[in-house]
Amino acid sequence: MENQKFSRNIEKSARELLSSRKERSNFWRYANVLGVGGWVFVIPVVGGAYLGRYLDKKMHGEGISWTITLIMIGIAVGIYNVWYLFVRKHQ
Repeated sequence: MENQKFSRNIEKSARELLSSRKERSNFWRYANVLGVGGWVFVIPVVGGAYLGRYLDKKMHGEGISWTITLIMIGIAVGIYNVWYLFVRKHQ
């Protein structure tokens, strides 16, 4: 009788341990997805801003036409990257 109680206690502890491990892995998985998604969006936008600022200074001396244009292109590329990474790849 005592062996059965001991076995049930061990089985209950094992189930609790497995469920807590699954919950933690889900949290870290989602944190990873958000982190990667942020980087694949932000890098093209910031790169476009820096390249646009460089071109504005080189060609016009002052102005923001290249900066705005390349930021918009960076936003479009960032949206495409996020879409490709999370929607297209996981189908």
